[in-house]
Amino acid sequence: MCSRRHGGGRVRSMTPAEDRYIVLSAKRNRRTTAQQVANQFLAASGKQISRKTVARRLRRGELYARRPVVCVPLTRQRRTSRLQWCREHHNWTEQDWACVLFSDESRFSLSSDC
Repeated sequence: MCSRRHGGGRVRSMTPAEDRYIVLSAKRNRRTTAQQVANQFLAASGKQISRKTVARRLRRGELYARRPVVCVPLTRQRRTSRLQWCREHHNWTEQDWACVLFSDESRFSLSSDC
């Protein structure tokens, strides 16, 4: 009967401390890419690692690649008017809200055009 030898896999290129360093450096600046983190690691340690290795370490550290949300920032006047609207409507009941139609600027038709 054959048994698998312990530790017979590939030798890890990075230590657990280096893995933690990668996760911490990515957490310091959340907008850095995996390639930028790999370049920072090369400058700090002298070890060359791939972008994919960095991405795997970040996923293991529960950091996932996300695109930043692009939106128009609210002006002071717009924030003030939104707050005022909320204060005017915070006492509404479910029946009051049932009479409101939120269209979100979408096109829709109540009857068929056919």
